[in-house]
Amino acid sequence: MKSIGDAVVDRLCKYMEEQKLTQYKLSQLSGVPFPTIKSIMQRRTKDISLKTVIMLADGLKISPSEFINDKSFLIENLEIN
Repeated sequence: MKSIGDAVVDRLCKYMEEQKLTQYKLSQLSGVPFPTIKSIMQRRTKDISLKTVIMLADGLKISPSEFINDKSFLIENLEIN
């Protein structure tokens, strides 16, 4: 079971690797402040807002639904507190 934050980090890693993006470049493309992305990637941010997910997806040039279209986001695979 993963937290939502872990699932977000996994998806970010996948897309950032595919697109050869650094955290800093993703920050520039998405408008999400670099310290926020760094905190998410270091798993220090527990509650990632929908707004942030939408902005990150936009920076990755994908839709928010494509970003969360993964089995790790299914309720049975998530640790919901």
